[in-house]
Amino acid sequence: MSAGDLREKRTTDIGESDQRNPFQRDRDRVLYTHAFRRLSGVTQVARADEAHTFHDRLSHSLKVGQIGRRLAEYLPESSESEIRNGLTVNEDVVETAALAHDLGHPPFGHVAEKELDERVRSKGVDEGYEGNAQSFRIVTHVAAHDDVKNGLNLTLASLNAILKYPWMRADEGVGDNRWGVNEHEKWGAYESERSVFEQARALEPVEKRQSAEAAIMDWADDLAYAVHDVEDFYRSGILPLEQLLTEKTAERHEFLTSLEKNEGINYDDGVEILDFLKNQGGRSLLSPFNGTKAERRALDYLSSTLIQRYIGVEQGGIYLQDHDDNEPYLQVADELRREVSLLKFMTIYYVIGDPALRAQQRGQREVVSELFETLFQAVDPEGNEDQDIIPNPFREKAQSLSSSARRKEVARLTTDIMSSLTEKQTVQMYERLSGISPGSIREQITY
Repeated sequence: MSAGDLREKRTTDIGESDQRNPFQRDRDRVLYTHAFRRLSGVTQVARADEAHTFHDRLSHSLKVGQIGRRLAEYLPESSESEIRNGLTVNEDVVETAALAHDLGHPPFGHVAEKELDERVRSKGVDEGYEGNAQSFRIVTHVAAHDDVKNGLNLTLASLNAILKYPWMRADEGVGDNRWGVNEHEKWGAYESERSVFEQARALEPVEKRQSAEAAIMDWADDLAYAVHDVEDFYRSGILPLEQLLTEKTAERHEFLTSLEKNEGINYDDGVEILDFLKNQGGRSLLSPFNGTKAERRALDYLSSTLIQRYIGVEQGGIYLQDHDDNEPYLQVADELRREVSLLKFMTIYYVIGDPALRAQQRGQREVVSELFETLFQAVDPEGNEDQDIIPNPFREKAQSLSSSARRKEVARLTTDIMSSLTEKQTVQMYERLSGISPGSIREQITY
C-alpha cells in the first residue's frame, strides 16, 4: 500500500462513493456531530453564556479551522526549498483536525479538566483525564456515524493530525520530552484507544513528532487564541490595551515586568512588540474601546494584519521542512513566537488571573466534582444506585457493563457523559440530581 493510500485508509474499511474525497468526508463528519455543535455552550476563556462579545469553543474552533486551512494552502508552496522529500499536507486534513481538536474540552474549561483528572485518578485510574485525549476518544469511540458501530471512522491522516500530543501519559516527574512538552501534563490518547492511536502514528517515521498537519493545526490554535482573545477582552474593557500601547505608563511597566518573569521575554523585547502593535493599530486604540466605527476598523485591521504576519504572508519566518528528523516539520521564527506569547500572556495576566473568574471557577469545580461522583456511582455496576439517571445513549452502554467491569471502564464512561454536556446542561443536571432545583419532568436536559 502506497503512503498516499495509507493516509486515506480508515480504521474500518467500507465502500464509499460520492463527489467528495476521503479527507473532505472527514471534515464533514466532524462538522455535523453533536459533539461539535455542543461547543457553542462551552467556555473558551469567559463563561460560554457571559456575553456575545466573547468567543466560545465553537467560534474559536471555526477560526482555528479557517486559519489552519489558509496555512495548509500557503505553506507548501512558500516552503518549496525546504521540502525535499515530498512532504504531503492536505488542507481538508488540517481543517478536520482544527474542528475536532477541542471536542473533548469539558464544561467550564481547564479548571474542569483538572478536576476531572483528579476525580478519575482518585478512582485508581492513573492515566486520569485530558481534553486532548478525550477529543481523540470522541472521534474514535464515542461519536456516532452510520457506517460503523463506534466513532466517526476517520482516515488515518486525519486521526494523526488531531494528535497534538502524540503519546500516552507518562508517569509524574518524567519531565519534558525532546519536543519540549511534559508528557505527564499533556498527552493525546488513552490506553482504551491505543490500537487506533498506533495505526494513526504508523504514518509518522519519527517517534512522538507531530505530523505536519498536526503542527499546522497547533500553530493555528495558538494564533486564534492569541489574537482573538485580546480583541474580545479589549472590547469588553477588561484588557487595558490603550495603556499597554502608550509609552511609560505604570500599567505597561507592570505588565512587561510580569511578562519577563513568567514568560522569559526580555523587557526591551516586550517594549518593541507593544510599539509594533501600536503602529499597526493606530491612534484609535490609544483610548478605551467605545465601539466607534474608527475603533472597530482599527481593531479589525490589527487582527487581520497579525494573522497575516503569523502565517508568514507579510515577512516570512514560517515554513515547512521534511529533511531533518531532529526538528519539527513546522518552523517558526523566534520573533514571531515571542509576539504570539506576549499576546497570549495578556489574556493570562488580565483575565485568567482575575479574582472574579477565580471565584467562578471555584464554584464550577464543586459542580464538576459532585456531578462526577454521582454519575460514577450510577454507572458503576457494583453500586448500581440508579442507572435511570444516566442520559442516553450512555445509559445503554452502562447497562451493558458486566458486574465485574473495571473501574477504568466506569470512569471513562462517566467522563464521556460529562464531556458530552454544555455548561448549561451541566448545571441543570447537577441542580436536579442534588435537589437544588428539580426542574420539570417535561424538560429534557440532554437530547
